[in-house]
Amino acid sequence: MAYSSVEYEAGDVVFHEGDHSTYMCLIQSGRFEVVQELGGYEKQVAVLERGDFFGEMAVLEDEPRSHMVRALEPGKLIQIERADFPSLLMKKPEIAARMIRKLSHRLADTEDMLLRAWAGVASQEEKAEMTDVRARLVLLADQTELELPVQEVVHIGRVDPVNQVEPDLDLTSIDTNLTTSRRHALLLRRGEGFYIQEERATNGTYVNGTRVSAEYPLEIRSGDDIMFGAVHMRFFVG
Repeated sequence: MAYSSVEYEAGDVVFHEGDHSTYMCLIQSGRFEVVQELGGYEKQVAVLERGDFFGEMAVLEDEPRSHMVRALEPGKLIQIERADFPSLLMKKPEIAARMIRKLSHRLADTEDMLLRAWAGVASQEEKAEMTDVRARLVLLADQTELELPVQEVVHIGRVDPVNQVEPDLDLTSIDTNLTTSRRHALLLRRGEGFYIQEERATNGTYVNGTRVSAEYPLEIRSGDDIMFGAVHMRFFVG
């Protein structure tokens, strides 16, 4: 199995959002930040340290990078190419187990955040701010407006007639080509801020052309273009 060991100085960028690369990274030393870039702003969504890994979607799903990763201090990464990944898992199954544990922890953290939201676990300040902020999605094809419910988690998708489950924001009537999933995406409110995250989207969710991750919520701002499958909408606040 071939791999590369690459050293980085503080401030060095490992890869940018939207890059198409074919490797994942294991952190051998140092700290690296995961950054979301949107509208000229940067949002730190995670800090990773020795033993952590990132960029696995490039080897698992052949997806473009959904975030930028940058070194916070001098460090070293082991880069594993997509072609070598199956061999790595066969020769070192303990690495596969470690990756599963890490991914499980990330999923658990996300679920905890969502469960807290569903249970209404938010500060009084956040709740007060949330009720004062209205938001809507506008279908660009005919300017149909859908006002977002004033709640911490909004499920976006289509009606599931089998299980009789209706999303909080129903796209059934406007998605005539059935490009959105039953449980397509989640829109999260945090005080005056809004974030979006994929749930079980087959055809993807895109903000200003960038694929939304199912791991890290992406902050969105008024005027952003959002694609739910082939449904093209624009997000507005106020």
